[in-house]
Amino acid sequence: MPKVKENITKEESKYTAYFDGKREWNERYGSYIKQAFVWKIITFISILIALVSTIGLAYIGSQNKLIPYVVQVDKLGNSVASGPAQQTTYNDPKVIKYSLAEFVTDFKTIYGDPVVQKEVVLKTYRYLSPSYPAFNIVNNYFKENSPFERLDSEIVNVKIDSIVPINDNTWQIDWYENIFDKRGNKLRTDNYRASATVLIVPPKSEADILKNPIGLYITKFSFSKIIK
Repeated sequence: MPKVKENITKEESKYTAYFDGKREWNERYGSYIKQAFVWKIITFISILIALVSTIGLAYIGSQNKLIPYVVQVDKLGNSVASGPAQQTTYNDPKVIKYSLAEFVTDFKTIYGDPVVQKEVVLKTYRYLSPSYPAFNIVNNYFKENSPFERLDSEIVNVKIDSIVPINDNTWQIDWYENIFDKRGNKLRTDNYRASATVLIVPPKSEADILKNPIGLYITKFSFSKIIK
């Protein structure tokens, strides 16, 4: 049986005391340190979960919870059809038709009031840009057929007859104009047909949205009177 070393040198005694102290410290405080480290991890994970939850709730809260419904009624006010409103896009044909109808109406209508006439002339240019030929077509027409001169003797009421697509970007617009004298007596009815090529440039600024909500611009425009 081996003999246990009984005589311990001074150097060995120093290391033995160190390890004994470290072992006693670990036994007394090690578990607390380990628990503190675990709680730090749990706290970090909890903060992360709370942050993700807050962001998620904020996103969900920003979504529109209302579902608009469109109700169609007859002349007596009775509901005949209903359903959720369909979301429109910039190139929705219905929106393009509305914009083209508004453009032609503002372009050709003659009011008896010069203040109102100035407003509709300015509205006409909402759908035009100097970058495209249609701008010059309308500009030259106004120079040769000043609406401010015509309103002294005539009133023109524009009625859109049809707006149909010719291809993806070009539309045919048919309308007629009822011309009245200043007393309201009907003078004649003129029929017109136009071809309009459009380009959609979604607005980016608040000013552009207020001026031209869908960013529709007429790049090419030609029209002529139809003889019936």
